[in-house]
Formats: sequence, C-alpha cells, structure tokens
Amino acid sequence: MIFLLDKQEKEKINKLIDTYQYNDEVANFLNANIINEDLVEEAIDDYDIQELDINDYLKDKYYQNVKPQEVKEGSYQIKYEKYRPYQCFLYDDIEVNEDDYYLVKNKIGYFKNEFKYLTIQKDNVIWMSVIPHEINTMKKCANNLSKHVYVLGLGLAYFPYLIASKVDKITIIEKDEKIISLFKKHIFPFFINKEKFEIIHDDALTYLDKISKKDSIFIDLWHNVSDGFMTYYSLNKKLKDYSNVIYWINDSLLTAFRNIVINLINEELNSKDQIDYAKADNEIDRITNNLHSLLKEKKISSYLEIKELLSNRSLKELMLKV
Repeated sequence: MIFLLDKQEKEKINKLIDTYQYNDEVANFLNANIINEDLVEEAIDDYDIQELDINDYLKDKYYQNVKPQEVKEGSYQIKYEKYRPYQCFLYDDIEVNEDDYYLVKNKIGYFKNEFKYLTIQKDNVIWMSVIPHEINTMKKCANNLSKHVYVLGLGLAYFPYLIASKVDKITIIEKDEKIISLFKKHIFPFFINKEKFEIIHDDALTYLDKISKKDSIFIDLWHNVSDGFMTYYSLNKKLKDYSNVIYWINDSLLTAFRNIVINLINEELNSKDQIDYAKADNEIDRITNNLHSLLKEKKISSYLEIKELLSNRSLKELMLKV
C-alpha cells in the first residue's frame, strides 16, 4: 500500500490498530476463569459484562426436551458440565463497531446460579456443547432457509433441532462415524420430526459438490475461530456461487480476516525494517503475503479509505482474490 497521509489521518489509522490490543485483555480475563462475585463486579465496567437471565436459556426447547443420560463409549462420552455462579463466559458472537475504529465488543456474561449443560467429549475434551453462546449464535442463523437444508457437521444437532419445524428436509453430513452412532443411540430419540432428518457419513468438504446451489447450507465444522478460520477462508472461495451459505460465528471469523488486513496495514505503515513478504512460515503468513501483492499499488490518502477497505463487503471480495 502507498500511504499519502497527513499527521491527523495517520493518527486515526494508528488508533484503529490500537483498538485490537483490548481484545488480548479480554482473552486473558476469560482464560483466568474468574468465579468470584466481587472480582466480577470490579470488572463489569472494564469489559461490559452482563448478568444474564438464566430462565432465557432454561426455557429453550432443546434444553428442555433433549436430556440423555451420561454415557461413555470408548474415548467418546455424553456428559453434563456446568457454569458455576459468577463464572464469566462468551454468550454470543462478537459485535463490531465500524464507526469506532472497528472496535470489537465481546459479549461476556454470567449467571448468579449454576447452569448445567450437555456436551459431547472426546478424550475428556469438549467437542460440542449446548451453552448460551451456541444457543444465541445459532438462533441468528435460523431464518430465510430453503425447504431443503444441508448441515455440515453433526455435533449435538442443536441447529437442525431448531429449524426442523420450518423446513421440509434436513440432510446432515458428518465424517466421524462414532459421533453419528452416539447421536443416533442416545440423543436422536429425544427429537421430534424425525422423518425430516437424514444423516450421511461422509466428509462434508468433499460432499459439497453434490449439493444444489439453490439449497441452504449451514456450516459448523469448527469449535472456535482459531481452529476454523482456514476452513472458513477456503469455503468462501469454493462456495462463492451458492445462493444461501450460512457460516456459524461468521462475524468472528470475518473479524479474524480483518485482523490480518489490519496487521498488514500496521506493518506497512509503521515498520522501520523492510518486511520480507516472500517468506511464509504458516498459512496466515501466506495470506498476508498475497494481500501485500494484491494491495501494493493501492493508494491510501485517508482513514475513510481504510474504513472502506475493512468493510464486510470489501473483506469478502479480498478473500476471493488472495
């Protein structure tokens, strides 16, 4: 990028870069796993922490109706875990304020009472869970669906359960045969509208070619942003001609790409040493290098031009090119 900025415009762009330091503070706070009323009260103003109404989640239909017994089969198990009183957690997808230098707001909440939730675990590591974050983020994805919906990734099938009354057919693609077996034996018996469900044992990424471009596709092939970003990045290219593709935690995943662009801006605007954009130690480096090549002749004369470059529309166009 070629920067043609006066001092005031450069300060605005540096402020954009500085906003992302706040996210590291939030991550450290959550990783501390604070379960203490006084400490949470002290942190409420710093991190905009919300007390959540536990009844909003206890009345969820899946939560009320799908109640399998705990069971262990080999390295897999169905098990109940819990949030303890005042334990802080992310309860929804992030919110991005583009008018405040793309500041990311993390939705952090807590209950005053214990909250028990269903999980599937492998080797004592949670793979899937029905927690407030899953409930809130998936409910946002349940609108404007075609009659036949494909779901990539089975998990606990919260999303399929949620949409079953709205659609004619739900085809779920899952590559882990043991997850399918565990689900069919212990969880699926609690479902209604069973006749609408088809579960196919296959690799979701190779099965995509069999799906009509007119049908809805809900993609939930990741646990979080860190393990899902590269799949999300690749699928945006592969599925660019499909009419209705819904990515779970899309805003968080798109923000991860925005962060790559911001880091590139930071390097090119503020780095004293010449960056070697021919070297790549990982996939993120490779994307950064391709972005550098794509944007190296782009002239930037104001913060507004940076703001447009970082818009959702612009980011999606960039992902298709790099």
